[in-house]
Amino acid sequence: MKITLIGTGPGNRNLLTTEAENIIKKADVLIGAERMTALWGEGKKVYTLYKAEEIVSKLKDTGIGSSVAVMLSGDPGFFSSAKKLFKLLDSDEAFKGADIDVIPGISSMQYFLENLHMSWENTKFVSLHGRQANIIGYVKRYPKVFALTGNGSEIKEIAERLHYYNMDNVKIIIGEKLSYPDESILLTDPVKLITEEREVDKLSVALFLNEDAEDESLHSLNDADLIRGEVPMTKGEVRTISISKLKLSTDSVLYDIGAGTGSISIEASLKLLDGEVYAVEKKSDAVDLIQKNKRKFAADNIRIINDTAPRGLEKLPSPTHVFIGGSSGNMKEIIDKSIEKNPDVRIVINLISLDSLSELLSLMNERNWRSDISLINISKLREVSGNKLMAANNPVYVIAIGPEDRKEIDE
Repeated sequence: MKITLIGTGPGNRNLLTTEAENIIKKADVLIGAERMTALWGEGKKVYTLYKAEEIVSKLKDTGIGSSVAVMLSGDPGFFSSAKKLFKLLDSDEAFKGADIDVIPGISSMQYFLENLHMSWENTKFVSLHGRQANIIGYVKRYPKVFALTGNGSEIKEIAERLHYYNMDNVKIIIGEKLSYPDESILLTDPVKLITEEREVDKLSVALFLNEDAEDESLHSLNDADLIRGEVPMTKGEVRTISISKLKLSTDSVLYDIGAGTGSISIEASLKLLDGEVYAVEKKSDAVDLIQKNKRKFAADNIRIINDTAPRGLEKLPSPTHVFIGGSSGNMKEIIDKSIEKNPDVRIVINLISLDSLSELLSLMNERNWRSDISLINISKLREVSGNKLMAANNPVYVIAIGPEDRKEIDE
């Protein structure tokens, strides 16, 4: 069987490469979305499919010796189902002898940006087509973000969130029905897009331009920048060390248990551009502060859970990392639930009382766990009666427990 995955570009048949057009004309079978196959299907077997699993199933039903053209929108290498198709075809014995080729196409990103006379090598690319992405985080960090969307309503929803996070300065350029005769380009902003009655076409892409974009992931937040109340807050230096001990990746899933003002959640969220933070907090006044800080810092990838741990953890996705800033006396139960949800979870705990430390050490000794324990003493410059002096904050124990520490130690 001859299988060719063909990038058909944004839609206009004139944008196909000559090679792609020749292969489509010679193919016995066409598979793809209707808007692509309809242009070329005369005299051929045509199957209107776009899900990778369905395409593979149909390929199995196709006769040996057939020439099949699988038509994919845009370019197969740019947020395409081709990636999943390759994986399925490579792992299936039925296609071990198949001749599989790929023909590139013009992506909607290339077509759109080059028609705007913009370079695209310094653009951040995001796909919202059938997947979740921290689009607010990307727009906050990068001056130029291109987004593939699943439907036009998503662009308006993003505009509403940008407005909520006081990011009305962001410019939005929307490309609708690219390469078709009724193609349109719209330059707007969050407020205009929200207030306009005009609907965005489902075949749309968007470019977000943010002149105020800044990458805040490489430095710590100032305590004074966080909205404070009477709720305890993990101070900057302790926060920096604790987050370092967590050893986060950009796609980590973090539980911040006993989140307080949300200082750990906020700072971690700026580093987890492709991840999520679950701020678990039982006190309503603290939850209100977390929400205010989330909005101030446009930390859209934080989910606030107003509940007590471990009960509030039950329905959450498995964590890769857990920070425990407050346990309400449920330290053992929280640790056990975290490990139950992910045996490879990494846990970092902040303690200030010797009683809590003694309880944790007893648990660790009982289970023969190793640990990384640090005592942090921070003093800050203050002025009292005209004199400058160093005033000490409460000492804080930082305990890090990784999956390697929980393996039994040979006697």
